Amino acid sequence: MKNIILDTDLYNEIDDQIALAYVLKSKDELNLKAVTIAPFTKGEYNTKTSIDKSYEVAKKIFKMCNEQNDKIIFKGATEYFTNDSTQTNAAVNEIIQIAKKNDKTYILSIGCITNIALAIKKDSSIINKIEVIWLGTNFLFMKNDDFNFRQDVEAVRYVLDSKVKITIIPVYPVSYGLMISKYELESRIRNSNKLCNYFCDIFTDDYGTEKIRRVIWDISAIAYMINKEWFETMEISCPRIKEDTSFKLTKFRHKIKFVQNLDSTKIYDDLFSKITK
Repeated sequence: MKNIILDTDLYNEIDDQIALAYVLKSKDELNLKAVTIAPFTKGEYNTKTSIDKSYEVAKKIFKMCNEQNDKIIFKGATEYFTNDSTQTNAAVNEIIQIAKKNDKTYILSIGCITNIALAIKKDSSIINKIEVIWLGTNFLFMKNDDFNFRQDVEAVRYVLDSKVKITIIPVYPVSYGLMISKYELESRIRNSNKLCNYFCDIFTDDYGTEKIRRVIWDISAIAYMINKEWFETMEISCPRIKEDTSFKLTKFRHKIKFVQNLDSTKIYDDLFSKITK
Protein backbone atom coordinates (compact mmCIF):
# COMPACT_ATOMS: atom_id res chain seq x y z
CA MET A 1 0.00 0.00 0.00
CA LYS A 2 1.49 3.31 -1.10
CA ASN A 3 1.15 6.39 1.09
CA ILE A 4 0.11 9.33 -1.06
CA ILE A 5 -0.68 13.02 -0.84
CA LEU A 6 -2.82 14.47 -3.62
CA ASP A 7 -1.87 18.09 -4.34
CA THR A 8 -4.55 19.57 -6.57
CA ASP A 9 -6.25 22.73 -7.83
CA LEU A 10 -9.66 21.09 -7.68
CA TYR A 11 -11.86 23.92 -8.89
CA ASN A 12 -9.76 24.54 -11.99
CA GLU A 13 -11.26 21.79 -14.18
CA ILE A 14 -13.37 18.65 -13.99
CA ASP A 15 -10.29 16.41 -14.35
CA ASP A 16 -9.11 17.28 -10.83
CA GLN A 17 -12.44 16.20 -9.41
CA ILE A 18 -12.39 12.92 -11.32
CA ALA A 19 -8.79 12.36 -10.19
CA LEU A 20 -9.78 12.81 -6.54
CA ALA A 21 -12.65 10.36 -6.94
CA TYR A 22 -10.23 7.94 -8.63
CA VAL A 23 -7.96 8.10 -5.58
CA LEU A 24 -10.83 7.66 -3.14
CA LYS A 25 -12.04 4.62 -5.08
CA SER A 26 -8.57 3.01 -5.19
CA LYS A 27 -8.21 2.02 -1.55
CA ASP A 28 -6.65 -1.34 -2.41
CA GLU A 29 -3.67 0.38 -4.01
CA LEU A 30 -3.44 3.84 -2.46
CA ASN A 31 -3.41 5.05 1.14
CA LEU A 32 -4.52 8.67 0.95
CA LYS A 33 -2.87 10.65 3.73
CA ALA A 34 -3.94 14.15 2.70
CA VAL A 35 -5.44 16.30 -0.02
CA THR A 36 -3.54 19.57 -0.26
CA ILE A 37 -5.04 22.44 -2.22
CA ALA A 38 -2.84 24.19 -4.79
CA PRO A 39 -3.52 27.74 -6.00
CA PHE A 40 -4.41 28.84 -9.50
CA THR A 41 -5.30 32.05 -11.31
CA LYS A 42 -8.00 31.85 -13.97
CA GLY A 43 -10.91 34.02 -15.00
CA GLU A 44 -12.39 35.72 -11.95
CA TYR A 45 -10.38 33.58 -9.53
CA ASN A 46 -7.03 34.49 -8.00
CA THR A 47 -4.69 32.49 -5.79
CA LYS A 48 -6.68 33.32 -2.66
CA THR A 49 -10.22 32.77 -3.90
CA SER A 50 -9.29 29.66 -5.89
CA ILE A 51 -8.00 27.97 -2.74
CA ASP A 52 -11.35 28.43 -1.01
CA LYS A 53 -13.36 27.22 -4.01
CA SER A 54 -11.16 24.16 -4.45
CA TYR A 55 -11.48 23.34 -0.76
CA GLU A 56 -15.27 23.41 -1.05
CA VAL A 57 -15.19 21.14 -4.11
CA ALA A 58 -12.87 18.68 -2.36
CA LYS A 59 -15.34 18.32 0.49
CA LYS A 60 -18.14 17.85 -2.03
CA ILE A 61 -16.32 14.99 -3.80
CA PHE A 62 -15.55 13.35 -0.45
CA LYS A 63 -19.24 13.42 0.39
CA MET A 64 -20.28 12.07 -3.01
CA CYS A 65 -17.79 9.21 -2.57
CA ASN A 66 -19.24 8.49 0.89
CA GLU A 67 -15.96 9.45 2.54
CA GLN A 68 -16.41 10.86 6.02
CA ASN A 69 -12.83 11.89 6.81
CA ASP A 70 -12.69 15.28 5.11
CA LYS A 71 -10.41 16.50 7.90
CA ILE A 72 -7.49 15.40 5.72
CA ILE A 73 -8.13 18.27 3.27
CA PHE A 74 -5.73 21.20 3.77
CA LYS A 75 -5.62 24.64 2.19
CA GLY A 76 -2.33 25.53 0.52
CA ALA A 77 -0.43 28.57 -0.68
CA THR A 78 -2.27 31.78 -1.52
CA GLU A 79 0.80 33.23 -3.24
CA TYR A 80 3.16 31.74 -5.79
CA PHE A 81 6.69 30.69 -4.86
CA THR A 82 9.69 32.99 -4.62
CA ASN A 83 13.22 32.15 -3.49
CA ASP A 84 12.88 34.47 -0.50
CA SER A 85 9.39 33.25 0.35
CA THR A 86 8.69 32.62 4.03
CA GLN A 87 5.00 31.83 3.67
CA THR A 88 3.62 28.71 5.25
CA ASN A 89 0.19 27.16 5.38
CA ALA A 90 -1.72 24.10 6.53
CA ALA A 91 -0.90 22.13 3.38
CA VAL A 92 2.85 22.73 3.61
CA ASN A 93 2.90 21.82 7.29
CA GLU A 94 0.94 18.64 6.62
CA ILE A 95 3.24 17.59 3.76
CA ILE A 96 6.24 17.92 6.07
CA GLN A 97 4.54 16.12 8.95
CA ILE A 98 3.39 13.19 6.82
CA ALA A 99 6.78 12.86 5.13
CA LYS A 100 8.57 12.69 8.48
CA LYS A 101 6.17 10.13 9.93
CA ASN A 102 6.47 7.65 7.05
CA ASP A 103 9.36 5.87 5.36
CA LYS A 104 8.10 6.88 1.92
CA THR A 105 5.35 9.22 0.75
CA TYR A 106 4.37 9.87 -2.85
CA ILE A 107 3.07 13.33 -3.67
CA LEU A 108 0.82 13.33 -6.72
CA SER A 109 0.86 16.90 -7.96
CA ILE A 110 -1.80 17.71 -10.55
CA GLY A 111 -1.69 21.49 -10.34
CA CYS A 112 1.10 24.01 -9.94
CA ILE A 113 3.89 22.70 -7.76
CA THR A 114 3.92 25.60 -5.26
CA ASN A 115 3.06 23.69 -2.08
CA ILE A 116 5.79 21.13 -2.71
CA ALA A 117 8.42 23.80 -3.34
CA LEU A 118 7.43 25.56 -0.13
CA ALA A 119 7.55 22.32 1.87
CA ILE A 120 11.03 21.45 0.58
CA LYS A 121 12.23 25.00 1.25
CA LYS A 122 10.88 24.93 4.80
CA ASP A 123 12.33 21.50 5.64
CA SER A 124 14.77 20.03 3.13
CA SER A 125 15.11 16.87 5.23
CA ILE A 126 11.94 15.55 3.58
CA ILE A 127 13.67 15.32 0.19
CA ASN A 128 14.86 11.77 0.89
CA LYS A 129 11.43 10.68 2.16
CA ILE A 130 9.19 11.81 -0.66
CA GLU A 131 8.77 11.12 -4.35
CA VAL A 132 6.92 13.57 -6.57
CA ILE A 133 4.75 12.58 -9.52
CA TRP A 134 3.92 15.80 -11.35
CA LEU A 135 1.62 16.46 -14.28
CA GLY A 136 3.26 19.33 -16.11
CA THR A 137 5.54 20.56 -18.93
CA ASN A 138 5.33 19.98 -22.67
CA PHE A 139 8.03 17.32 -22.70
CA LEU A 140 11.54 18.22 -23.85
CA PHE A 141 11.18 19.80 -27.25
CA MET A 142 8.86 22.79 -26.96
CA LYS A 143 8.05 25.81 -24.82
CA ASN A 144 6.49 24.91 -21.49
CA ASP A 145 3.33 26.98 -21.68
CA ASP A 146 1.05 24.40 -20.10
CA PHE A 147 -1.16 25.65 -17.25
CA ASN A 148 0.54 23.83 -14.37
CA PHE A 149 4.02 24.94 -15.42
CA ARG A 150 3.35 28.58 -16.20
CA GLN A 151 1.35 29.17 -13.02
CA ASP A 152 4.56 28.99 -10.97
CA VAL A 153 7.76 28.64 -12.97
CA GLU A 154 9.96 29.48 -9.98
CA ALA A 155 8.43 26.61 -8.00
CA VAL A 156 9.23 24.21 -10.84
CA ARG A 157 12.81 25.44 -10.98
CA TYR A 158 13.21 25.10 -7.20
CA VAL A 159 11.80 21.57 -7.07
CA LEU A 160 13.94 20.35 -9.97
CA ASP A 161 17.07 21.90 -8.46
CA SER A 162 16.33 20.34 -5.05
CA LYS A 163 17.24 16.86 -6.36
CA VAL A 164 14.04 15.37 -4.98
CA LYS A 165 13.05 12.17 -6.76
CA ILE A 166 10.53 13.17 -9.41
CA THR A 167 8.64 11.68 -12.33
CA ILE A 168 7.14 14.19 -14.75
CA ILE A 169 4.10 13.35 -16.85
CA PRO A 170 4.07 15.87 -19.72
CA VAL A 171 0.79 17.47 -20.68
CA TYR A 172 1.62 17.50 -24.40
CA PRO A 173 1.91 15.09 -26.04
CA VAL A 174 1.60 12.42 -23.32
CA SER A 175 -1.45 13.15 -21.15
CA TYR A 176 -3.16 14.55 -24.22
CA GLY A 177 -3.75 10.90 -25.07
CA LEU A 178 -6.50 10.88 -22.42
CA MET A 179 -8.92 12.74 -24.68
CA ILE A 180 -12.50 11.50 -24.36
CA SER A 181 -15.86 12.60 -25.75
CA LYS A 182 -18.97 13.31 -23.72
CA TYR A 183 -20.70 10.54 -25.67
CA GLU A 184 -18.23 7.89 -24.57
CA LEU A 185 -18.36 9.16 -21.00
CA GLU A 186 -22.15 9.00 -21.02
CA SER A 187 -22.15 5.48 -22.43
CA ARG A 188 -19.62 4.24 -19.88
CA ILE A 189 -20.81 5.77 -16.61
CA ARG A 190 -24.20 7.56 -16.90
CA ASN A 191 -26.78 6.31 -14.34
CA SER A 192 -24.23 4.20 -12.48
CA ASN A 193 -24.52 6.36 -9.36
CA LYS A 194 -24.85 9.98 -8.20
CA LEU A 195 -21.12 10.64 -8.60
CA CYS A 196 -21.06 9.46 -12.21
CA ASN A 197 -24.14 11.47 -13.11
CA TYR A 198 -22.49 14.54 -11.61
CA PHE A 199 -19.40 14.06 -13.77
CA CYS A 200 -21.53 13.61 -16.88
CA ASP A 201 -23.51 16.75 -16.06
CA ILE A 202 -20.47 19.00 -15.65
CA PHE A 203 -18.30 17.44 -18.36
CA THR A 204 -19.09 19.94 -21.09
CA ASP A 205 -18.97 23.06 -18.93
CA ASP A 206 -15.76 25.06 -18.91
CA TYR A 207 -16.20 28.57 -17.53
CA GLY A 208 -19.28 29.25 -19.61
CA THR A 209 -18.19 27.43 -22.75
CA GLU A 210 -19.19 23.98 -23.89
CA LYS A 211 -16.78 21.23 -24.85
CA ILE A 212 -17.86 18.03 -26.57
CA ARG A 213 -14.41 16.48 -26.19
CA ARG A 214 -11.85 17.16 -23.52
CA VAL A 215 -8.77 15.65 -21.93
CA ILE A 216 -9.04 14.26 -18.41
CA TRP A 217 -5.38 15.07 -17.82
CA ASP A 218 -5.08 14.54 -14.09
CA ILE A 219 -6.04 10.89 -13.89
CA SER A 220 -2.64 10.11 -15.42
CA ALA A 221 -0.81 10.78 -12.15
CA ILE A 222 -3.15 8.55 -10.16
CA ALA A 223 -2.98 5.77 -12.74
CA TYR A 224 0.83 5.94 -12.68
CA MET A 225 0.78 5.10 -8.98
CA ILE A 226 -1.72 2.30 -9.46
CA ASN A 227 0.10 0.48 -12.27
CA LYS A 228 3.33 1.74 -13.82
CA GLU A 229 3.09 -0.95 -16.51
CA TRP A 230 0.56 1.30 -18.24
CA PHE A 231 3.34 3.83 -18.84
CA GLU A 232 6.65 4.09 -20.67
CA THR A 233 9.32 6.24 -19.02
CA MET A 234 12.79 7.53 -19.73
CA GLU A 235 15.47 8.67 -17.28
CA ILE A 236 17.49 11.76 -18.15
CA SER A 237 19.86 14.28 -16.64
CA CYS A 238 17.70 16.96 -15.04
CA PRO A 239 17.22 19.80 -17.56
CA ARG A 240 17.47 23.48 -16.75
CA ILE A 241 14.71 25.98 -17.43
CA LYS A 242 15.52 28.71 -19.94
CA GLU A 243 14.08 32.22 -19.95
CA ASP A 244 11.43 31.27 -22.52
CA THR A 245 10.41 28.35 -20.20
CA SER A 246 11.70 25.67 -22.57
CA PHE A 247 14.20 23.12 -21.27
CA LYS A 248 17.93 23.15 -21.80
CA LEU A 249 19.17 19.58 -21.86
CA THR A 250 22.10 18.63 -19.62
CA LYS A 251 24.42 15.65 -19.28
CA PHE A 252 25.79 15.49 -15.76
CA ARG A 253 23.04 16.62 -13.40
CA HIS A 254 20.96 14.37 -11.15
CA LYS A 255 18.53 12.00 -12.86
CA ILE A 256 14.79 12.53 -13.21
CA LYS A 257 12.11 10.57 -15.07
CA PHE A 258 9.81 11.66 -17.87
CA VAL A 259 6.80 9.64 -18.99
CA GLN A 260 6.93 9.09 -22.76
CA ASN A 261 3.69 7.25 -23.40
CA LEU A 262 0.62 5.87 -21.66
CA ASP A 263 -2.09 3.30 -22.31
CA SER A 264 -5.29 5.33 -22.24
CA THR A 265 -7.52 2.29 -22.68
CA LYS A 266 -6.24 0.54 -19.57
CA ILE A 267 -6.35 3.76 -17.57
CA TYR A 268 -9.95 4.53 -18.49
CA ASP A 269 -11.03 0.92 -17.97
CA ASP A 270 -9.61 1.01 -14.44
CA LEU A 271 -11.10 4.42 -13.66
CA PHE A 272 -14.58 3.53 -14.87
CA SER A 273 -14.59 0.14 -13.15
CA LYS A 274 -14.01 1.91 -9.83
CA ILE A 275 -16.15 5.03 -9.96
CA THR A 276 -19.20 3.15 -11.28
CA LYS A 277 -19.37 0.90 -8.21
